[in-house]
Amino acid sequence: MRTIGLLLLAAGMGCSTSASTATTASAPTPSTQGEELALTAPTPGHLETREAPDAALPEFDAEQLASLPEAPWSEAPLAVTQAPADLLAAWARAENRDWCAPIAPAALREVAARAHRLDGGWSVEFDQAGMPGVDEEGELCAECGRGTFGIAGTAMGVDDMMDTPAPSFADGSAADVAPVEGGVAAATIAIRGQGCVYQVWSFLGEEHLESLVGQLRFVAVQPRGDAQVAGLDLPF
Repeated sequence: MRTIGLLLLAAGMGCSTSASTATTASAPTPSTQGEELALTAPTPGHLETREAPDAALPEFDAEQLASLPEAPWSEAPLAVTQAPADLLAAWARAENRDWCAPIAPAALREVAARAHRLDGGWSVEFDQAGMPGVDEEGELCAECGRGTFGIAGTAMGVDDMMDTPAPSFADGSAADVAPVEGGVAAATIAIRGQGCVYQVWSFLGEEHLESLVGQLRFVAVQPRGDAQVAGLDLPF
């Protein structure tokens, strides 16, 4: 696996570049507090888009896929009201929103979501009081509970993130789990049918990371409809 600096992602810093084009839509307007998104009343504005990477997951042998477990995201998608509003707002403003669907854990307890800017993509961290994470200066902490785990939909393609992708699930999706480093367990995931590569990380260890990946579901957003989440007008 080619790592791209998970601790940088956890701090809300992006790492990819490509050409962008502009589209116009209505979306929640963020005001910045450091690198975090502070959501305010929605106002019209320009939303940038960028092209999806050319590379995609290879086709795998059907017999090989038949022996693999079902992908967690093969389950019924979450309703928008079941997903964190900050996650949806981050995705709705991301340049890769047309080819990197939002995914969220099916169950979250006693955590608070915080959206972050990620170059070309979207990122959200979950704070959990008293747990390890990364403080506001980017230093590891034992009990600050900031950024205890997180999910990012990057603007990177499979060829940028995975050297030799192998199927991990029956739908042909691939997942690479990195050894715990710097206190964080991390997974890089390429989901069949999506143009982006996702990253999921946790400071609670590999067992929590595996549980988190197992809970991931698509969110039932509609790219060209109207919806409100937690009082925010989002360009679904």
